Amino acid sequence: MAESDLKVLHLFPEFKRGGAQVNVLRFIRSSQNDFTHYVAAGPFNDDLLQEYRKYVDQIYMIDMTSLKLSSLLKLTRLIRTLRPDIVHVNGKGAALYGFLSSFLTGKPYRIYHTMRGFHIKFSGLKLKLYLQFEKMAARRMDGNILVSPSERNLLMESIPGLDRSKLFLIPNGISVSEVPLPREIRETTDRHGCNIVTLSRLSHQKDLISMLEAFETVAASHPETALHIMGGETPQDREYAEQVREKLAACTYRDRIYLWGSVKDAGNLIRHFHIYWTTAKFEGLPTAVVEAGLSRVLTVGTDCVGNVDVIIPGKTGILTETGNPGSAAEGLLRALKIRETGEAEALKKAAESLCLNFSLENNAEKLRELYNSKG
Repeated sequence: MAESDLKVLHLFPEFKRGGAQVNVLRFIRSSQNDFTHYVAAGPFNDDLLQEYRKYVDQIYMIDMTSLKLSSLLKLTRLIRTLRPDIVHVNGKGAALYGFLSSFLTGKPYRIYHTMRGFHIKFSGLKLKLYLQFEKMAARRMDGNILVSPSERNLLMESIPGLDRSKLFLIPNGISVSEVPLPREIRETTDRHGCNIVTLSRLSHQKDLISMLEAFETVAASHPETALHIMGGETPQDREYAEQVREKLAACTYRDRIYLWGSVKDAGNLIRHFHIYWTTAKFEGLPTAVVEAGLSRVLTVGTDCVGNVDVIIPGKTGILTETGNPGSAAEGLLRALKIRETGEAEALKKAAESLCLNFSLENNAEKLRELYNSKG
């Protein structure tokens, strides 16, 4: 039983294994005695759904992956019936539903929005309309939560005039534990001298096309290397995922590239690899990069929002240019050159020290304070 009477309804588009879903679950687990938690999201990954069932009072199946009148009305009825004290939305899709339903319900509750990856992907009129919506949504919320300093800075630069008293910097709560590699993956890594891993679903955000192009360059001179891609796909990613598979099929060194799909406990498996690599175009706070730091694994990543708060060149990892396969290849070559040296050990030690700040305890304490405030 929760010590508080506060009822919290968490919204995200669907039960896929992603940063938002994993981090919401971590917070719920660490605060199940403090609040009564409910979740509304669309079905996708049944294993993740079952994990949530262990820790929440009730799950409501509402698909918020795209705007549907039926889903909006279903959410509105749920909120009127459940009468939550707090509605906490995660990501753009859930924010749209939370924004619209707040007018239909009259909003007799507080609503918080954790952005988890604010970025600019449009131009021209589309950009103006997008930023106008973000501005209206931010004003409608009782609080807008940014998970990294660079995400907060980008939001304030892109939408001047926001009420800063409604902007809260609350990084994700992240931890790792020792988990053995699944047998099939272990038997594969045993065949290679250097195993590189990325936790990247097959989506535009992760820019796996650039990663494959960069790996082709590196693999030509480093026959001991293998690339392991752990991450699933959603129907919204299907077109890009097919492009990734076509690119992979054309790779000269495709026999050293493995698509493992969605892997349970993937963040806990990073410790079994030699290098963590990301070519993401944007992040909120990159969960897997933090997990790599906590696992003492050398990291190479792009200089995008979120990554730059964790990968500090020359101090905690190797930073490369976003959207530049040549730069990504250079960064990976640098990592291969130093991976067994004292320089690499110093980077890993500093990364671990930095990443310890993103603890479950710190995240939960800040969210408790926010939930228990008068709003």
